[in-house]
Amino acid sequence: MSDVHARVGGPGKDDQAEFFASKMVQINSGNVIVDDTWLWRADHSETGLIKDSKNPVDTGLQINGDNVIGYGLACEHTLGNMLEWNGDKGRSYFYQSEFPYDVTQENYGDKKFAAYKVADNVTSHEAYGIGAYTFMRDYECDIESGIQAPETDGVQFTNSLSVWLNGKGKISHVINEQGNPVE
Repeated sequence: MSDVHARVGGPGKDDQAEFFASKMVQINSGNVIVDDTWLWRADHSETGLIKDSKNPVDTGLQINGDNVIGYGLACEHTLGNMLEWNGDKGRSYFYQSEFPYDVTQENYGDKKFAAYKVADNVTSHEAYGIGAYTFMRDYECDIESGIQAPETDGVQFTNSLSVWLNGKGKISHVINEQGNPVE
C-alpha cells in the first residue's frame, strides 16, 4: 500500500456540514508494507480554522495484522490515539504526528491519548524515527506521553522524540514515563 492521503473535514465550507470517521485507514491483514501515508483530520477549511473538535476522527491508522512494515507514516490531529499498532512483529521507519490543535484537557489530555500507541499485548515491535509534535492552539492541554508501548525487551524504539511547536500545554514524556517534557 503506497502513497495514501486521507483528509476528514474541509476544504469546503465546514460550517455547512460536519464530517466524521472512526478510523481513516485500518489494516487487518498481515505481511503488508505501507509506504508514505498522510492521514489528516483537517485543522482548517476555506472558511477558516477548525475549532472545538469538529470533524471528529478517532484514529488515523490502525494496524491489526502481524508482520506489517511502515515507511514514512504521518497522522495528524485525530481525537484519539493517532496511530494504534495492535499487530505483533511490526516495524516502522519514520513516523510524524501532530496532536490536535483544538482540544481541551477534559476531552483529550485526561484520556491519555498518544500519537503512537502499541497495544499492551504486543510482544515484538521495532520503531525508528518516531516524532510526536504539539501545538495546542486553542486551549491548555497537557499530554502524558507522545508514545505509549509495552515495556518489554521485544518492543524497541530508536531515535524517538517529542517537539513543542508553539501554543499552550506540553508533552510530559517522550515514551511512557521516560524523556523530559517539552513545553
